[in-house]
Amino acid sequence: MDKKLKCIYDPLEELIEYFKNKGISEDFVSHERETTLSPIDKILINQIVEGNKTNLEKNLTNALKIYSPLEIINDILLTGMKIVGELFGSGKMQLPFVLQSAECMKFAVEFLEQFIDKNQEPIYKGTLILATVKGDVHDIGKNLVDIILTNNGYRVINLGIKCPLEKMIDAYLEYKADAIGMSGLLVKSTLVMKENLEILNKRNLSVPVILGGAALTKRYVESELQNLYNGLVFYAKDAFDGLRYMSEIKELNRNIINNDYKQSIYKKTTVENNTYFPRKIINSTAKKEEIIEQRLKVEYKIPKPPFWGCRILSNINVEEIFEYIDQKVLFAGRWNYYKRKDISEEEHKNIIENIAKPKFNELKSFILKENLFIPKAIYGYYPCQSDGDDLIIYKPIALNENELFSSWQIKNSSISLFKLHELVEWKRIKFTRQKSGEYLCLSDFFKPKNTDVIDVIPMQIVTIGDLASKYAKEFYNQNKFSEYLYFHGLAVEYTEALAEYIHTLIIKELKIETIEKIISRFPKKYSYLGKRYSFGYPSCPELENTKILFEILRPERIGIELTEQFQMIPEESTNALIVYREDARYFSVN
Repeated sequence: MDKKLKCIYDPLEELIEYFKNKGISEDFVSHERETTLSPIDKILINQIVEGNKTNLEKNLTNALKIYSPLEIINDILLTGMKIVGELFGSGKMQLPFVLQSAECMKFAVEFLEQFIDKNQEPIYKGTLILATVKGDVHDIGKNLVDIILTNNGYRVINLGIKCPLEKMIDAYLEYKADAIGMSGLLVKSTLVMKENLEILNKRNLSVPVILGGAALTKRYVESELQNLYNGLVFYAKDAFDGLRYMSEIKELNRNIINNDYKQSIYKKTTVENNTYFPRKIINSTAKKEEIIEQRLKVEYKIPKPPFWGCRILSNINVEEIFEYIDQKVLFAGRWNYYKRKDISEEEHKNIIENIAKPKFNELKSFILKENLFIPKAIYGYYPCQSDGDDLIIYKPIALNENELFSSWQIKNSSISLFKLHELVEWKRIKFTRQKSGEYLCLSDFFKPKNTDVIDVIPMQIVTIGDLASKYAKEFYNQNKFSEYLYFHGLAVEYTEALAEYIHTLIIKELKIETIEKIISRFPKKYSYLGKRYSFGYPSCPELENTKILFEILRPERIGIELTEQFQMIPEESTNALIVYREDARYFSVN
C-alpha cells in the first residue's frame, strides 16, 4: 500500500521554484522577529512554512542540543504553523500547501516524541470534540479541521461520521473538553445540528459549539441557532475559523460568558443579512394559488423515452468520465487553487498550468493504473403526474413485481403511449414547497393529475465504488494530508462527472434540444435544458425520499447501500431526479 501511495509529483516544489524570485522568502522573513530568533529557529520555522522535510531530522537533532523537545514544538514549530495560518488567512497560501506544512509538522512532532519523558503529560492549548453529525457520512471538512487544530497544538478527539449527540456529550465529559465541533454536508445535517443544540439545552449543557458544513450558512447560525442555544455557537467557514474560535474560547472564562456578551460579539443585525430574504414576500393565499396555477398551466412537450423502467450500466469507460470533470470546480473548490488577491491573473494561470493540471494528470494516471475508480450507474424513465406537493410514480397494471426492476416489456402497448387506465400508483414522493416568494415545489414541473396527461421523470444513481474511500482514508491515516485533499477532491468530482455523463445520456436519449455551443472547458459536455436534483439539497431537502428512489431503482445491484439515516455508501455515490423542462432551475425551499 505504501508503494501505491507514493507521491510522484510534488506541486509544492513547483510552487516554491516558481516563486523563488518573487519574494516568497522575504514574505516568510517578515513574520519572523530576527532579534529573538536563532539561526536554527529560522531554519525550522521556514521548513514548517514551506512544508519542506529535507534534512528535517538533522535540523531537529541540532535544535535538541539547545532546547528541550517540548520547547521546540511549542516555541518554534508552532510559530511556523501560526505563520502558515496568517498566510492562509491573508490569501497568500492555499490549502494544499497548508496541509503540506501540517504534514511537516506532524513528521517533526513524531520524531521529537521519542525524546519526551514518557511520564510527562503533553500540554495542549485546548481540547475539541469533533464529529460529523448523525446521518451524515461525509468527513473531509471534519478531517481538515482535525489536521489544522492538531498541528497547532490542540487535542482533537475525532469521533468520526454518523455520530449521535450522546457520544459527543460522553466524550466532552470524559476529556473535559473546551468545545464540541459538529460537521455535516447536507441540508438535513443542519437540522440535526439544530436538534442537537435543543437537546443540549434540555440537558442544561452550555458547552461552546463550533458548526461547519457546506449547507450551513452564517446567517442561519447567527440569526437562528444563536438565539436558540443557551451557550455560544460559532459558524466556521473553514478549518482556520475553527482554530480562531478555539483560541477565543480558551481565553474566555466560560463561567462569566453571558447572553449579552454573545449578542454583542457574535450577533449580526438583520439589516446586514437582508439580502438573504426572498425578493418578494406574498402573504395572500389567493395570490399563492394563482402563482402555482399559472406555473402548472405552462405548455411544454413531453419527450418520449427510449424505454420504461431501468437499466444498469457496469462497463462504463473509466477514462472517458475524466473528460466530464469540471476542472475549474476541482482546482478552485476542491483543491483550493483559487485566484489569490496577491497574484496577477497570469501568475494564477501559471499555477493552474504548472501545478494543478500536472497533479491532475498524475493522479489520473495513478487511478487508471491501479483501477481505483469503478464507475457504475443505474438509471431509468418512469410515468408520473403531480398531485399538489407530491409526485406520483406509476407502474403498469400488466407487470408483476419482478418485472419492474429492469426495462419494462409490455405486450400490445407502445412505450410512448401510456394511458392512465393502464397504470396504477406505485410510489409517491412528497416534496416541500417554498413558504413565500414564488412558492416553488419540484412537483410543479410535471403534469398535474387532473389533466390525465402522463409525464415522464428520469432517475439515476451512480457510484465509483468503495476503493476510492479506502484510498483516501489511507492517505489520511498515513499523515499524507495534501495527498488526501487531492485524492478525495478528485474522487468527489469524478463522481459528479459520472452523474453528468449519465445525465447527458438521458438528455440524448430523450432527444431534448441542447444548446449547440459546447462549453470550452469540457470536451464532451453540452449546455442542455433542464436540471438535476439530489435529495438532501436545498430544492429537495427531504433526505428520507432517497429510500423511495432505492425502492424504485434497487441500486444495491451496483454495490450501493442506504444507511438508517438515508445516506448512501460508498460515499462517492450520488442520486438524482431529472427535470427536463426549459424553465427548471435551482431554488431553496427554506
